[in-house]
Amino acid sequence: MSKSWRSFAVAAGAVAMWAGGPAQAADAPPDIKLMQLSVGKIELDKGFMTAMVDVGTKIKIPVPAYVIQHPRGLVLFDTGMNEATADGNCANYWGQGLCGAFNSIQGRDEVVDRQLKAAGFDVSDVKYVVYSHFHLDHAGNIKMFPKARHVVQKAELRAAWWPEKFQRAAYVMKDFDTTRDYDFIQVEGDFDLFGDGTVVLLDTKGHTQGHQSLQVKLRNTGTVLLAADAIYTGENEAGVIPGITWNTAASMQAIDRLKQIRDARQGQLWYSHDAEQHARNAKTKVFD
Repeated sequence: MSKSWRSFAVAAGAVAMWAGGPAQAADAPPDIKLMQLSVGKIELDKGFMTAMVDVGTKIKIPVPAYVIQHPRGLVLFDTGMNEATADGNCANYWGQGLCGAFNSIQGRDEVVDRQLKAAGFDVSDVKYVVYSHFHLDHAGNIKMFPKARHVVQKAELRAAWWPEKFQRAAYVMKDFDTTRDYDFIQVEGDFDLFGDGTVVLLDTKGHTQGHQSLQVKLRNTGTVLLAADAIYTGENEAGVIPGITWNTAASMQAIDRLKQIRDARQGQLWYSHDAEQHARNAKTKVFD
């Protein structure tokens, strides 16, 4: 080995040690696990998901939440519809008009607290609740987690508390009206939750001003991108514009961004309300 090459090798080794270890150790993610929870369904006009396609066709779509077990704390991604809408009580909580457009269909055992219990956890075990956004089927049960840290885009909190007129219906103020003193982590743009690359919030604004998706890096499964409402179904990935969107151009850019990350990392892209994909993922209880 030449003197110059030895010098380079020593320098490279020093950099690796300074960074926390050799490169191969840095590439190995910690032992984390991902679980998909099924927290009910919503009945709605398909046109809300696929603009100008199948408008007037009523469909029932699954509503997911996700649990990520990480050595530094249990993470919950989204919380579903408020428990008060369960067992046919949608109109009593959301009102007849809203339930006519978005009918909550969930039994009490499908609500996120009992889904967590069925998976072996308690609501008090959740250290971080990450929100894709604050719409009625994603942040409905925030009040079940008063001791957790709530991770949301700063722009989304602003939009939820002071929504533009055309956005008001999907934000149910009763869901979060007493949460101002909660421990919010307000982020702006992408954010690595644990600083190790395993759980990364991705800025995918478009559906709402502060919408975010979640990238989860698993040891065996690889990279999973939880798109949330950035991509409702496979039709949106294929180019059909989402029906409900704050900014259409930004929504399409968010879809492209998620596809690019998926392809670059040879990962998986999970949509928010695709019945076929949801059922397929449900067959695997734990992804690691």
